Amino acid sequence: MAKIFPTLLLGSLGGGAVFLGLNGAFSDDPMLLQRISELEHEVSQKELQLDFLRERRRIARIEVLEQREDAGRPGGMVTRFQFLELDPSGKPYNEGKWYEIDGDLLYIEALVIKFDDSFVESNDLLRGSSLLLFRRLFGEHQNPADGFAIDSVGQFPRAYSPEEGAPPFHRDLWKRFWDYALNPDIVRESGVRAMHGEAPFIKLAPGKTYDVELRTSGGLTIRTQTE
Repeated sequence: MAKIFPTLLLGSLGGGAVFLGLNGAFSDDPMLLQRISELEHEVSQKELQLDFLRERRRIARIEVLEQREDAGRPGGMVTRFQFLELDPSGKPYNEGKWYEIDGDLLYIEALVIKFDDSFVESNDLLRGSSLLLFRRLFGEHQNPADGFAIDSVGQFPRAYSPEEGAPPFHRDLWKRFWDYALNPDIVRESGVRAMHGEAPFIKLAPGKTYDVELRTSGGLTIRTQTE
């Protein structure tokens, strides 16, 4: 049997990936080969989990049509923009709607459902991906209650309504959103990590387009499209 001098290095690379180094000649030792195979599988699983955690999905787009000064309006300006919800393939559901706000700061209010990390670790696409429902849009000089409504609480989001029908437990989560969110025991039994609202905001600039994205394991991000 050939002599071998194995060196196994398990460390954190790229936020959690595992690296295996083996020095020396390969051996036909079945136990060693099995261990190598197991470690290679662990590396593959860690890489999948990292990709899953980093995945972003575009769910809406904001296009600024016009921005003009108006001394008679709060903030001294008016911004007109279009908000488009996108389907899973990234295409708009419809032509979208145009909105107008005072000033240049736009808030996007949404309800978010985040699942337990164990579903991410097992690459469970159904329960591992965060879900989101857009509630309304409003400007910094506008009362949120007077904002532009998008979807209603209890309504199933269009982005999660495939033709073949949505998973029953997803529909139930949206239908009873606040019942679940305010009852830790029910949330825990459903495999949900958190249910809450969030309202990130972005400064709108004339001629700019913004992508609204949802991370698999987190909430909303807003990114300015590059030229």
